Amino acid sequence: MPLRADTTGVPYEALPATLPAGVALPVVFTISPAHPSNQLLIERSSSPAHRTRPAQAPLRALPLASDGAAAMAGRAAAQASPTSQRFIATLGPLAVGETAEFRPLLMRSGLCVQALPVRRMVGVAPEPSAAPVLHNHPAASPDPTLPRYPWATEFLGAFNVQLVKPAESFGPTPEGLNVTFYIASGEIHGPRIRAKIRGEGGDWMLVRRDGVGVANVRITYECDDGALLLSRYYGIFDLGPDGYERALRNDYNALPPLVLAPQFITSHPNWLWLNRLQCLAVGRVTMAELRVRFDLYAVRVGQPLPSSGLPREADGPLIGDIH
Repeated sequence: MPLRADTTGVPYEALPATLPAGVALPVVFTISPAHPSNQLLIERSSSPAHRTRPAQAPLRALPLASDGAAAMAGRAAAQASPTSQRFIATLGPLAVGETAEFRPLLMRSGLCVQALPVRRMVGVAPEPSAAPVLHNHPAASPDPTLPRYPWATEFLGAFNVQLVKPAESFGPTPEGLNVTFYIASGEIHGPRIRAKIRGEGGDWMLVRRDGVGVANVRITYECDDGALLLSRYYGIFDLGPDGYERALRNDYNALPPLVLAPQFITSHPNWLWLNRLQCLAVGRVTMAELRVRFDLYAVRVGQPLPSSGLPREADGPLIGDIH
């Protein structure tokens, strides 16, 4: 959700050379041309004397509803709009003598499409009579309409499974229509997981009377190194408002969407890191072929945003496509 257009800050091109130590500075960035998928991340590095400062994830700037950006949100044609787009971010405080270097990166679909000019600020001792400006203490009333935590998705692999034809249907039952989709064969290939999918798993789905299928999946992965991974998850299989009545007739939409929340369990020492992940899977099912395809991601959560007013701890940078 864009911020109000009256939110103010220092233009990035007018960033001061010095800043009183302990002061956080709101900065406005102008991007052109505008695009609804634009994200702005600000990387920060400090002078050698301050490399003991804990590593910070890139700061995500928030969009401002100005310069035509609000109109963009309501029109598909805005993707080609030449208007500019504004973002705002609060740059964290500096220590006395610290030189901070800021590198704004314009991201789109996880790729950097533009790097803004690098700018630097030096922290100086504040004058005794100077009034405090935006000190870095928790905000008394953080805006509940704004995001509080940055998060990232790391792509693990592309999942492809052939289901057994036909599915087993039980129903209607008091709770809805129960349909069991057994796995015939499958595989997952990606930068983090390469495995075949064994045939003893499946999806014991409940199709509710509102047309939503609730997935209940158990899958065994056999990795290239021989490790066995058990994956268990639930999710949403949206068959449409009339999906229940159609499912009773074994009549489905051609490509219904699938959103899942997989988890993994294994005892193999090479794969224990999977036990700690909450994953997200998004894809579709080709019902004519009973072929399931989805992309599997790990979800990682960063420390609260400085603008949230929530307590922060030292934490490493987020990995993957940052949101």
